[in-house]
Amino acid sequence: MNASRLIAIFLVVGTVIWIGSAYLVGDDTADDAAMAQADDASTTGASGAANAPGTDGATRASVRTITSNAVDHVDFLRVSGRTEAVISVEIRAETEASVVELGIAKGQPINKGDLIAKLAVDGRMAQVQKARALVAQRELESKAAESLAEKNYRSKTGVAQTLALLEEARADLKIAQTELNHTEIRAPFDGIVENLPADIGDLMSIGDPVATLIKADPMLVVAHVPEHSIRAIDLGQLAHVRLYDGTEYDGIVRYAARVADNSTRTFRVEVEIDNTDLSIPDGMTAEMEIPVGTKRAHQVLPSVLTLNDDGKLGVRSVVDGNKVDFLPVELQGGNRERVWIGGLPEKFELIVVGHDWVKEGATVGVVHLETDENGLPIPTQVKDAETDADDQSATTLSEKVAR
Repeated sequence: MNASRLIAIFLVVGTVIWIGSAYLVGDDTADDAAMAQADDASTTGASGAANAPGTDGATRASVRTITSNAVDHVDFLRVSGRTEAVISVEIRAETEASVVELGIAKGQPINKGDLIAKLAVDGRMAQVQKARALVAQRELESKAAESLAEKNYRSKTGVAQTLALLEEARADLKIAQTELNHTEIRAPFDGIVENLPADIGDLMSIGDPVATLIKADPMLVVAHVPEHSIRAIDLGQLAHVRLYDGTEYDGIVRYAARVADNSTRTFRVEVEIDNTDLSIPDGMTAEMEIPVGTKRAHQVLPSVLTLNDDGKLGVRSVVDGNKVDFLPVELQGGNRERVWIGGLPEKFELIVVGHDWVKEGATVGVVHLETDENGLPIPTQVKDAETDADDQSATTLSEKVAR
């Protein structure tokens, strides 16, 4: 027998002995485990209510709860929009001439009637003088014809002809005067010159833009409301506006469209706010809040909200027999400190601590907390060693994990 075969035989025998040794000591290990379990059971029984076991022997988690009561809550429609000047007009040239003078600079306030730009008069003044002279001539001719007609030296047809020539001369004078007036472009209302594309020396044609004038007081906040909410908005209704820079204003609804935008199926809504100091610019992002009624809702801390296995937003509560239940909710507004939620019973036991560590149907230990005037939990404080011991008996699973 060669050496390789002897080595193989020794390896097989050694492996068999090693595997068999586990079976030889297995009974002793099982006995030791049973004894340890018995010792643990006796220790658990002695500790009592520290962590009450369930029917399957598992330790129950403990949670903290409050009694949450529904109250009347003003429901707001919140929609994003932007500021918009109440009037924005592009002033255009009404005659053809070159710019000889600018009466205002871009970005400056302007009063009604102030000069924006002056165009070259050229021969327009001469046209006015010529028309005035012709009117004077026609007036004399008309008076002479009437005088002759009274003496039967002029026919009525001749008198009518002179009157027609007089009216034609007066019309020509008015046209010439209007053409002259068009050389001075003035502000039609109080506002701000937002844009001034014309410059001295520019040749303006009829319809060319000279300036853009906006009226910023009052200022509008414009938003587009979805079709399912437009019926809740009425003209004259109060609204609250928060601008992008954090400033807040109160205003009124001055317009609510009754025809939807064809592309978005939304309705334009305008809220008017005061802007006497002209500090609000046109085009700033804003959030509009319009009260649309009252609803029954619960005010809670944002931290109590959670998701179930299906991804639904809700809260966990304790029902009969200290069983955990999941209740889906609908958000009704709020802020970082507190939120309003609806779709819940009028009164229920809300889990505020430990809700993320328990599942629906689980039996838990419950520690009830007192609430303040807003229905929010008042944190408990450990006052002495006895209180500390009671708190340890109600330790939540989350606190255990943290420790």
